[in-house]
This record gives sequence, structure tokens and C-alpha cells, in this order.
Amino acid sequence: MKTKDITRIAIMISIIIVLGFFPPIPLGLLPVPIVIQNAGFMLSGLLLGKKNGTIATLLFLLLVAIGFPILAGGRGGIAVFLGITAGYLFAYPFATFLIGWASERVNPYNQNIFWGFGITFLFGALFIDFCGAVGMSILSDMSLSKSLMANLAFIPGDTIKAFLTVFIAQRISKSFDQRRN
Repeated sequence: MKTKDITRIAIMISIIIVLGFFPPIPLGLLPVPIVIQNAGFMLSGLLLGKKNGTIATLLFLLLVAIGFPILAGGRGGIAVFLGITAGYLFAYPFATFLIGWASERVNPYNQNIFWGFGITFLFGALFIDFCGAVGMSILSDMSLSKSLMANLAFIPGDTIKAFLTVFIAQRISKSFDQRRN
């Protein structure tokens, strides 16, 4: 692995950590809050690709498992992987991989912003919300159908996060391209 790749992975982990500083917004109908940190995992797949993006996500989750309180709300430790948000946490590396894989195939930076949005919304927002709903259903008294319906509360915010993530990724990618020339 090149020094450039290691540096980008470290920067992405730092960005995800900083996004965790934004306080979670609790919802009355769900035991899971709205967080902005999941946008960092989407950005990781878009900017770093399937391999390095997934490595960044897995290293972040390793830091969480070790006990660093870097999840939104200052949470950390192995217990979070057994709690109500476990489905979301386990979905992050897969979402990052899928976004990276799809963006490497389609190259949304050469397309309009809607290609990137479609990839990010489908493999990021919807996939994470679905896995989170399944996890919440398994780890609580909530049925899968109720859990899926409750997760619809995240769709408006996740739509905005997906769009902004693609917009930011396109700007950063253009900056990388200008520096190469």
C-alpha cells in the first residue's frame, strides 16, 4: 500500500470521527437517533473506492470496538455491537464497499450528480437503513415490518446526506484531478 493511500485512509477516519461530534438527534418513535456520521461512510466509498474505503471503515469500527468513544453521542466499546444500533454498524463496511464498487464501475464524477446520488442513496442510505431495521427487529421486541416502517423516518435526512456527500465528493475529486495535472 502506498503512502498516499495510507494518508487518505487516515484522513477519512478523521473525517468520520469529526462527523461523530455532531450531536445525535433523538426520535420519539425510534430508539435510534438521527446521526450525520453515516455520511462519512458514504463519502469513504465515493472518494477512496471499494478497497481503501472499506479499510477506513473497518479501522474506524476497530477503534470503536477497542473502546474509543468516537461514535455519535460519544459511544464506543464492544457493547455497541450488541446493542440496538448493531445492524447499522455492521452495515457500514458493506455499504462503503458497495458504494466504492459501484462508483468505480460507473465513475459518477464523469457523469452528472444524479448517477452518484443514485449509487449513494441505494447502497448507502437505503442499504444502511434496511440493515439497521433488521438489526433493530432482532434485538428488540419490534417486528420487522414495524421496524422497516419506523426507519422511513430516516429517509428525508438520508436523502439530503446522500446528495451532499456526492456533491462534496465531486468537489474533492476535481481538486485531486487539478493537482495531478
